[in-house]
Amino acid sequence: MKRMQNAALILLVSAIVGQSLYLAFRTTPRDDPGPPAAQVRVGDTLGFLSGHVEEGTATTVPLREEPGAVTVLYAFHSECGFSDDVAPVWGRHFATPDSGTSGVRRIALTRDPPGAAADYARRFGWRVELLSVSRFPDTSREHALVARTPWAFVFDSDGVLRFHDHGAELERIDKAIAAIAVDTVHRGPGQDQR
Repeated sequence: MKRMQNAALILLVSAIVGQSLYLAFRTTPRDDPGPPAAQVRVGDTLGFLSGHVEEGTATTVPLREEPGAVTVLYAFHSECGFSDDVAPVWGRHFATPDSGTSGVRRIALTRDPPGAAADYARRFGWRVELLSVSRFPDTSREHALVARTPWAFVFDSDGVLRFHDHGAELERIDKAIAAIAVDTVHRGPGQDQR
């Protein structure tokens, strides 16, 4: 009897170990992960972004503008719960005129397909340009900007990323916009920002 119990115990432990190994190797990716994803950091220059508008038409959005201009990208994703949390606040933010800051261009950027992005924006009453980067590879700079959502990126008139923060930090974002607009007017186009 004791022999039978030992044999059953050994079989049971072997089955558990076998199942564990099977699960470990089954869920371990075997494919080459490919090239690393692009990253965009403060100080990086992006002259333009490519993407698709609501109708699915390809477009290029310049990030280099007249001195004093600022471009703000608001990265969101319709399947992100955190994006859902800030979306109504962004709706009010987009509807409020910029106080004391002219030349601010606001663009909602997403990896959602163009139609889904437009539906999401309408649902929350956004009055803002939309740009979908759903058709670009994960290694592109466009996808690097939508890797974290909701997130905001502030570019100066030379297309230099000067500030980024969580999308809920609208007061900090607005302060950065105002400071960047003043700074770029004073230093002029093409001058070093240090």
